[in-house]
Amino acid sequence: MAADPAATTAAPASAPEPVQDDLRLQTRRRQMLQLLFGVLFALQLGGVGLRWLQVEVTAEPLLATAAMAQGVLLGACLLVLGRGQERIATLLYVVGSLALASVAYFQWGMAFANRGQLFNLLPVLVAGVLLGRRSLWLATSWLLLSVLLGAWRDLVSTYFSDDRIWSVAHVLLFTVGGLLLVALVLDQTLGLLREALQSALRRGDALARKRDALQLEMQEKERSREQLVHALKMENVGRLASGVAHDFNHILAVIMGYAGKGRRSDDAAELQQALLGVEAATRRATAVTRRLLDFSRQEPARPQPLDAAASITAIEPVLRQLFDRRVQVQVDTGAVRCRILFDPALLELVLISMAANANHAMPEGGRFALQLAWDGDGQPLQLRVSDDGQGMSEAVRLRCLEPFFTTKPSGQGTGLGLAVAANLLANAGGRIAVHSALGQGTTFVIELPASALD
Repeated sequence: MAADPAATTAAPASAPEPVQDDLRLQTRRRQMLQLLFGVLFALQLGGVGLRWLQVEVTAEPLLATAAMAQGVLLGACLLVLGRGQERIATLLYVVGSLALASVAYFQWGMAFANRGQLFNLLPVLVAGVLLGRRSLWLATSWLLLSVLLGAWRDLVSTYFSDDRIWSVAHVLLFTVGGLLLVALVLDQTLGLLREALQSALRRGDALARKRDALQLEMQEKERSREQLVHALKMENVGRLASGVAHDFNHILAVIMGYAGKGRRSDDAAELQQALLGVEAATRRATAVTRRLLDFSRQEPARPQPLDAAASITAIEPVLRQLFDRRVQVQVDTGAVRCRILFDPALLELVLISMAANANHAMPEGGRFALQLAWDGDGQPLQLRVSDDGQGMSEAVRLRCLEPFFTTKPSGQGTGLGLAVAANLLANAGGRIAVHSALGQGTTFVIELPASALD
């Protein structure tokens, strides 16, 4: 069957959930980098301004130049980031900051380790968090080499004096140790976070697979239920066929009678009356066949508001066709005026299943009764379906609503009728109770949610 173009174009073009999650993560990462670079840029500008106010720039022109270079680097990172190039901006910041740190250690030696601890660690932290484990250790190694370069510069400038060696060794120990400790903690923390994320993803995939399997199982059960309902319909169609054939024999006899009357008469009025009789009998035959076809058609359930009394009255002729002439059929709607929500074809299926079981329980004839009772708005509608047939033992009564349970000989029953009926009633918010004893007949009490007619 061809797809509906309108339905295809009407569907909203929304991105899959994983793509949306990636977009949200990318946006958050960009916002974090903008905040980091913006704050650092502001700090650098503030530092340069303070040095100008304190006239330190004349005393240490290289220091002011390094600060301005750092500010230029951060400004360039912000520009690249504004174009959506987060990775390039991150690489530019890490490599540029490490290069400036190398120049600073070469110029000021280990004094820079005390002056710029935070700015030394930031490239390492950014590299580890945003670029990965390999970048973390590359940045750490670069920074360690810069620290060693600064230590060598201090020792060379003092001609390796004993006092300077111990001083540089002391600063070098804490600087290298602190840097390695930060890198190690960051590496382990990121590793644990990645493992936790992978574990969460695996659990999510497992849950998604179970959800899909459950959905498939539910769909399969729904298809099986629809097939069972259809199978029961076809079983009951076979039962109805004998009654319909009997009814058709009467209709055909009426048609033949009118046809013979018209053939024998030369009076135009009598001929017209005969034709009208044939037409009426044909309409009745068409109604019977249409009812049988509608009942056997495999369609999904369509619950709709039904006048309970009117629906039972409409089903009464079909129920009578199921019984032997020796069975007395009584239908009492009790002047009930209430509405139920049920599929009319399925309501007919439920009552036909019970009537068919009652007919089998009365091979010698008897009485079948269907009564309606309703105590008013807010109370359920009660349908009492009873017969005075053979009845059931207690063991059979307890199992009569189980699927595929039957006491009939092989090939004469599927054991689905009452089970499907009970399932249909439960789906409509109703319930069914069975009262029976051997030799005392059987009564089914059905309760369905009901409301008053307008």
